[in-house]
Amino acid sequence: MRRRLLFLLLLPLLLLVALTALAVGVLRAADINELTILQSLFGPSETADTVVAYFPLLRLPLQLIFVVVVFVLAWLISRISGRLSGWLLKAAQYDPDRWAGTEPSLDQRRRRTVQQLVAGFISFTAYTTALILALSQFFSLSNLAIVATVATNAFGFAARDYIGDMLNGVSNIFENRFNVGDKIAIFRVGDKLEGVVEHVTVRTLGIRTRTGELINVPQGEVRILLNYSRGSYSGVDVICKVAAADLPAAMAELLALGQEAPTLLPECIEPWTLVSRDGTLGSAAEIRIHARAHFGYGAGLRLRIMMLVEKRLSEAGIPLA
Repeated sequence: MRRRLLFLLLLPLLLLVALTALAVGVLRAADINELTILQSLFGPSETADTVVAYFPLLRLPLQLIFVVVVFVLAWLISRISGRLSGWLLKAAQYDPDRWAGTEPSLDQRRRRTVQQLVAGFISFTAYTTALILALSQFFSLSNLAIVATVATNAFGFAARDYIGDMLNGVSNIFENRFNVGDKIAIFRVGDKLEGVVEHVTVRTLGIRTRTGELINVPQGEVRILLNYSRGSYSGVDVICKVAAADLPAAMAELLALGQEAPTLLPECIEPWTLVSRDGTLGSAAEIRIHARAHFGYGAGLRLRIMMLVEKRLSEAGIPLA
């Protein structure tokens, strides 16, 4: 209780100090002499002379307080960057309705991706601005520009991979190669990484694998990419093996059944096709049934095709080899 009361009593003083530090820091960043402003506010008086005389002793503490305040403000902005990005997207009328089912649409996944990127840009801008304002308290902006040029050249040489990841990330994002929630596979040298996109930044890509691990992949490594969520259909293959003597009869039954498949199986988009798996002749022959299912329903359709084929061949007296 006493601590809370003490805090309430000191709060006006803390706010006054913070506002004074902000004013001094902004004037310093703008390269404006604050002593001139103080003299104009107080006029020619003993108070003005006293303030001008002792103000250099207060300038450094106020500048340090200003640095702390701007970084605290940047931290607060980064904490609410997600909400700010959502408000900006709503103001830009880029706010599709939330999905009602279990699977979000492509536009909705795209909105989540853009919202994460805008939130990251807001946080980056806030901290960059805070850093520039903090440095401007101790260096003039002209000298700071020279230092920044030298530092940029050195940083560009030392952080080639980092900059390459960012440039490749910008390219991937603007080309709309993937969104949050997409199922993708990334092919790297001697490795294949497969999972669901969980978060996206300009530099990294977070992928949740089937076993539950979250892997952060640099955008520079996302070159050969397979996006399972961008297909208009899912391919389904079923292999059935029959005796070579039963091959003509089995082909006739499967071709006729393929014409009926879209009616018997709602997930099947069109009649399936029959393809020889390897073209090898022998005592048994393998027939591959290739069908197209509505996107995301391939696994279920495969089981139903297997059950339907086994039933039809059994009724026709054609045993599976």
